[in-house]
Amino acid sequence: MQELEDTALLRKYVDEGSEAAFAALVTRHVNKVYSVALRHTGNPHEAEEITQAVFVILARQSRQLGQHVLLSGWLYQTARLTAMTFIRRALRRARREQEAFMQNESNVWKQIAPLLDTAMAGLNEPDRHAVVLRFFDGKSMMDIAGALGTNEVTARKRVGRALEKLRKYFSTHGVHSTTDTIARAISFNSVQTAPALLAQTATTAALAKGAAAGSSILTLAKTTLIAMKTKTIVATVATTLIIAGIATWFASFHLFQPPNAAPPAAIPSGLLPIKFANDNFTPGDNPGGRFMIGVDPGTRRNPDSEPAIHIKGPIAANDANQNSDNSSYAVYQVTNGSPLLGRHIHITGWLKTSNAGGWASAFLVITAKDKGSLVNDTMNDRPILGTTDWQQIELVTDVPQEPCVIYFGPDLYGPGELWGDDFQLDLAPRNEPITDDRTWRHTSQSPNTYSEALDFQNQHDGHPVICLTYTPDQAAARGSWTWWGQMIRPPEIEKYTGHTVRLTGWVKTENVSDRLEPAIRPWIRDANGWKLLAQDSMVNDHSLRGTRDWTKFSVTCVIPKQLQHIENSLVFWGSGQVWIDTESLKYEIIK
Repeated sequence: MQELEDTALLRKYVDEGSEAAFAALVTRHVNKVYSVALRHTGNPHEAEEITQAVFVILARQSRQLGQHVLLSGWLYQTARLTAMTFIRRALRRARREQEAFMQNESNVWKQIAPLLDTAMAGLNEPDRHAVVLRFFDGKSMMDIAGALGTNEVTARKRVGRALEKLRKYFSTHGVHSTTDTIARAISFNSVQTAPALLAQTATTAALAKGAAAGSSILTLAKTTLIAMKTKTIVATVATTLIIAGIATWFASFHLFQPPNAAPPAAIPSGLLPIKFANDNFTPGDNPGGRFMIGVDPGTRRNPDSEPAIHIKGPIAANDANQNSDNSSYAVYQVTNGSPLLGRHIHITGWLKTSNAGGWASAFLVITAKDKGSLVNDTMNDRPILGTTDWQQIELVTDVPQEPCVIYFGPDLYGPGELWGDDFQLDLAPRNEPITDDRTWRHTSQSPNTYSEALDFQNQHDGHPVICLTYTPDQAAARGSWTWWGQMIRPPEIEKYTGHTVRLTGWVKTENVSDRLEPAIRPWIRDANGWKLLAQDSMVNDHSLRGTRDWTKFSVTCVIPKQLQHIENSLVFWGSGQVWIDTESLKYEIIK
């Protein structure tokens, strides 16, 4: 695994002064560092100078880097900061690269390249590490999971979430593409081969004594080191001015507010974040007392934390039903005039698990009078499995422009234990992607049974696709399924009611034992529970099974005028593999 090898080489240099070990590190990472510099400057000679400065910084900071630092991510961030420092010192020289960056808008890479490093800067550190390892270093999900100290499922989700954040950022800057296309563009273009002798000259500059490295390189390295220590670099505006142009920069301040729209209500000082005490969470319905729900005085996330919320169940020794669940929830009412109306929010909290036999999560539901659920996020696309230490979770959504009620809290499915702490509600950055079920997502009745991956080998129309795989070696039990889909909820649902809608797309199957079922399902909930209001045109069509090359499907359904949500999905029943070209999925009104 590269990060373990990096650590060993760095220790060898620090402890033994091994120039060979340092040279090996430079050779391994010089292409990535050079490419970051080149994206910022557009000038190979300037990029070489920045690259040498980065490795001077590594040599001088090597003793301060802890054993748990991911060197690949650290070098990426240092390269970005060094390039920004360079730009601040040579603003006029960098400006002449603007036109070259923006010439061909039809090419995705040429559009996102000037924005990529600023977008990367907006990611949190684990997400940035995941993107660097996956798309800059070309690492497998197994390697990424090992480097980040997690499992492959979580690593894959982190990469997917990070890509979605990048896509949202690019979209706000006028580049409208898909995560698949962005992933491919970054993978194929983000790292370019550095000049043949740059690794040697960078090593020489880094290990040189005194002024032998060159005064300009040393000055750049020293300036960046000072900035890293004092955190004084605020180059996002400068970089945007250089690359995107002054007009585009000013326009970005109006991306989320139509010119004639009334400004959102101001948030009163001190209102946010809204914090919820652990002992204010209410136990969910608990028929038969199957779950133990309350506060655990013996468990605190840290010495200053409150006793944690605790859910344990099912507590009967012979009850291991993984489909049963229970939660502990808090309630927040958004009333007329609330400054949260229409706002982009996130709820954060901390969860810890022990032997979660099904899965654990947090949930978020927003309801409005006479409309049912407007928002639903149960984290079923990013479940927490087994035994884990404290980890922070995030639920992101939009508050409706009408009075509503927000419910959220920890949720446990099946046997095991779950602890929760420090739940807070706050405004989210506007480019933070929503996590609720209005987005296309993957879930399963058993998170350990089906995997999801971005497949670069089985492409369709020249781009990678999503692959769903039944992972156990044995045949799938009857009724086994996984789901790729989205929910359309109010108010978006209103334009579809009373019309015939169609969902189309391209799929591929291999050894599918049961079927792949594209579906459109309109639902409503009454006193007797959920009711399916209409059947779509493929309800009895089991033709997508076995092994089929790329096939276009088309499913239609008449949407009633009274309903609560529409489920658009592709349900994969049984074992085998399924590929979905997500770029081809199209949902439209046809009548």
